[in-house]
Amino acid sequence: MKLEPIIELPYMVTGLWRQFAVHLFEGKVTLADMDRIEAESAVCHAKVKGKLVELVVILPSTAQMTHDERVRMGRVIKRWETKRVASSTVILAEGLIASVHRSVLTGLQMLVPPPHPTKVFGTTFEAVRWLRPHIDEVCGEQTRADALLASIDTLRARFGARVERAPG
Repeated sequence: MKLEPIIELPYMVTGLWRQFAVHLFEGKVTLADMDRIEAESAVCHAKVKGKLVELVVILPSTAQMTHDERVRMGRVIKRWETKRVASSTVILAEGLIASVHRSVLTGLQMLVPPPHPTKVFGTTFEAVRWLRPHIDEVCGEQTRADALLASIDTLRARFGARVERAPG
């Protein structure tokens, strides 16, 4: 399996294999960036028939979102929630602040639950293990966890090698 990059920006990349999408984020994402993400996502969603399983990986960064950016990102996430079978978010930062971020995100998902299963994790391995039955469901075959993790690592290496990076 190979996650084909379908959106590549200085602060994020989206890779797609069949109906499994992986989104990697690092650095500052502005309101203008979110406009671009929405426009490119609309093009991608028009091409993919059926529902997706999505994995979001947030890489460590010092970037912080303003109130307006948090509200807008919430709308971006909600826009496509009916096209998901399941989703998970991985916050790769470590320490107390990362734990707080994971806890807050989990709490928000409990207060305003999406119409599909979702969960927050601290590692990609845990997230893939949890998502795997849903990935098998939409991709039509038994997927190996090691193959999924290897494809995510390959996409992450490509993203890490980008020349233009977002601030933060």
